[in-house]
Amino acid sequence: MLKLLVPVSRSARSLQAVRHAAFLYNERCASEIVLVNVQPSLESTRLEAFYSLSKLRTLEGADGEAALSRAKRILDDAGVKYSVEIRVGPLVPSIASCAEQYGCDEIVVAAPRRDLFHAAARIINRSVMDRLVSVSRIPVTAVN
Repeated sequence: MLKLLVPVSRSARSLQAVRHAAFLYNERCASEIVLVNVQPSLESTRLEAFYSLSKLRTLEGADGEAALSRAKRILDDAGVKYSVEIRVGPLVPSIASCAEQYGCDEIVVAAPRRDLFHAAARIINRSVMDRLVSVSRIPVTAVN
């Protein structure tokens, strides 16, 4: 059975990937789910001038917990075995390294939006999914 890594943000779209992972778990296709939230580092922001490093880490952790709360409720309600990881750093490399560290077999992400506005933005910035596919040695599955 598969061990799945599901990156979670505050967006409702990321919860689609969580629901899909819960479905796979309940269908006995997955044995465990790892939720990961990656927070941008607050060290190089203006906040560094006003708060200590420990306070910045506390803020990052609180933001990560807030982002994960809805995903954890979904998995709790579905009776899923899961673990949680909050990382601080660059998004895509942090997700890829977390998947490798936990020995995950697959990364499940929400597919990027396909409307006109987001299609134009994709020309400028590649989606997280696109970057993960190019960086990760672990297969990436997009959930619509």
